[in-house]
Amino acid sequence: MIILYFYTDYSLSPMPYPQLTLRELHYFMAVATQGSFSRASDQLHISQPSLSMGIRSLENKLDVRLFERSHKTITLTEKGKTFFLHAERLLEAEQNLHRAMADDSGPLKGTVHLALPPILGAIYFRPIIRQFCSLYPDVVLNIEEHPSDRLVAQLLGHHTNIAALIGPVQNRQLRTIPFAEAELCLLMADSHRLAGRESCSFTDILDEKIVLMNENFKINRFISEAFASHGAAPHVTGRTGDTTLLLTMVQAGVGVTIIPAAFHNPAQNDGLYCCPLQDPTIRITISLAVRRNSPLNKAEEAWLQTSLP
Repeated sequence: MIILYFYTDYSLSPMPYPQLTLRELHYFMAVATQGSFSRASDQLHISQPSLSMGIRSLENKLDVRLFERSHKTITLTEKGKTFFLHAERLLEAEQNLHRAMADDSGPLKGTVHLALPPILGAIYFRPIIRQFCSLYPDVVLNIEEHPSDRLVAQLLGHHTNIAALIGPVQNRQLRTIPFAEAELCLLMADSHRLAGRESCSFTDILDEKIVLMNENFKINRFISEAFASHGAAPHVTGRTGDTTLLLTMVQAGVGVTIIPAAFHNPAQNDGLYCCPLQDPTIRITISLAVRRNSPLNKAEEAWLQTSLP
């Protein structure tokens, strides 16, 4: 009797594709959209070494280099650009899966992912938040503050689904919805020599000490352009990323500042005086932006309906 033995040499079988994780996709998108490992780690609230290790693991699994690294810039390789398109679709599919599984019965639930510029959040969204929470008490509001120049990256990287942007906004991947207009005014200590005026011109403040938000805040661009129209530049004596500290510095006499008029409430009697600015008058437009072809969940749709006039 002849007995035949058969065996399979699994070492010769094709190896399966390495398993990618959603965490690695989020890491990749953060670096790709921020163009910086340090900014991406801040956004993800993880250490930079952990982020670098995650990206290295992803590149090893794929056996490709996704980023060109230099001392100053991080850019996508050709393979990285291809991976970006597929990663974006996978993350959208993840969000769509969560939406499909959402329970439609009973009160509206879910999470609103929203990103705001620091100054505008305090001015325009406080009453909207109050109204929305009254209408939908079971919805979770996930609100982050970022300088305006980072908000588009937050949207495109799928780290938020709605953002308030200062216009003009020119990006074909985004759909923008007009939200509000704002006029910038001059804010100073009520002991300042210009306090009490009905209005001030930029010619009145060309030599004044100015306190501004940090350099990456978009509102500074409008202020610099207004000074440049008079052949001057602002004499900056202080900067901060915190609006409360901005007011504190103005109260202390570090300098005057230029902010949206709605930011100051004269009824607070806080030792500050606000007056309109002319020559030029600076008006900014504010829009709510979402990604095109990326549906919002029902809670986020309700937020848009509550926010718009």
